Amino acid sequence: MSRLRVCLGHISEVFLYEYYCLGDNEYEISDDDTLTPHKERAKELLLAGDYDKAQQEWINAHLENPVDMEAILGIILCCKQLGDSEGEYSYTTESYNYCCTRAELAAYYRNLGWYYLEKYKPEVSAACYLYSKYFEESQQADAELEFLEKAIGKKVSEKNTDQIQKILDDNGIPTKANPVTLALLYKAAQEADETGDTQQALDCYRMVYDLTGDEEIERIIMDH
Repeated sequence: MSRLRVCLGHISEVFLYEYYCLGDNEYEISDDDTLTPHKERAKELLLAGDYDKAQQEWINAHLENPVDMEAILGIILCCKQLGDSEGEYSYTTESYNYCCTRAELAAYYRNLGWYYLEKYKPEVSAACYLYSKYFEESQQADAELEFLEKAIGKKVSEKNTDQIQKILDDNGIPTKANPVTLALLYKAAQEADETGDTQQALDCYRMVYDLTGDEEIERIIMDH
């Protein structure tokens, strides 16, 4: 059994990491911030247009913190630039488990939209882009939908929510945040409350509320 060393900065990350990544291993949290230097270097390389090296730095960041969404989204961006559609799809499907906000869930659907466009499945691609807009408006999604309409010669934005969800369901694409992730965030919030860390508890409750709009969670937030 190996002992892993990771850079986790929030109780929500601890719960997600232990459930989704740890397996039978043991781990310890690094005292030093080993994550940020890789992310900063990756951003510099992105600006310079060196996507190969930028991707490697994002992967290094991902190894330091496997549940950090910024690192995963950085890898996905580089996959797109490098034309690696299968790599993009692999990291996109992985990212679903770590979507803790509506913005992250919107990014998940946009990234799926890109993949299905690459795979010449315009209807599925359009459904993904349209669905992403329920979680966050995006110029990127609008531009891709405009491109799709021109390519297939018909309006794609006239589908209602039920029609969009049916296309997603038929292609095995989830239409809600991961219920396991929501449960983990809720447990993390409760543990933070028990240890007196009100701020991290509130962070977790707010993530759950952002994804669900649950009235009971809203009351808990108001009572803090």
